[in-house]
Amino acid sequence: MPELPEVETIRRGLEAKVIGQKIATVRVWRPNQLTNITPSQLCNQLQGDTIERLVRRGKYLLFFFIRN
Repeated sequence: MPELPEVETIRRGLEAKVIGQKIATVRVWRPNQLTNITPSQLCNQLQGDTIERLVRRGKYLLFFFIRN
């Protein structure tokens, strides 16, 4: 697991590049990790959405989207 300062550095770097970007395509690399949604449903829901903000909660990065 990465350390907190590393996660924050990654968040800042990603934030500068992805905020305001639209999701063009979605790939699910580990479909067995999804619960309550199929890979195709997830892809359909996220495609076309815009990344609004990126937040760090502990060692996790949370992406927030604007629905389009």
